[in-house]
Amino acid sequence: MYEHRTTDPTPEPPAALGTIPGQRQPRDVRIGDFVCLDGLYLRVRDMRSTDTTGHRVLIFDGHSPWVMKEPTTTHRPVELL
Repeated sequence: MYEHRTTDPTPEPPAALGTIPGQRQPRDVRIGDFVCLDGLYLRVRDMRSTDTTGHRVLIFDGHSPWVMKEPTTTHRPVELL
C-alpha cells in the first residue's frame, strides 16, 4: 500500500511543567535549561565554549554532547528566571 510521506517537521513533545520557552542564542543558554533533542527534553548539565564564539557544547546526562550552533528554542525553569 502507498504511504504518504510528509515533509512537516516532527512536533516537539510537551515541555516540562514550570518552564517558559524562549528562542535563545548559544551564548544565552544556562545550566538547567531544557533543550529538545531526539524527541526528548534534556536538561543542560554542563556546557563548554568552542573556538567559534557563536557555538556552545551542551552536556546532558545520558546523551552525547551536542554543539549548539544557532538560535534554538529552550525551556527555562521559572526558578532560574
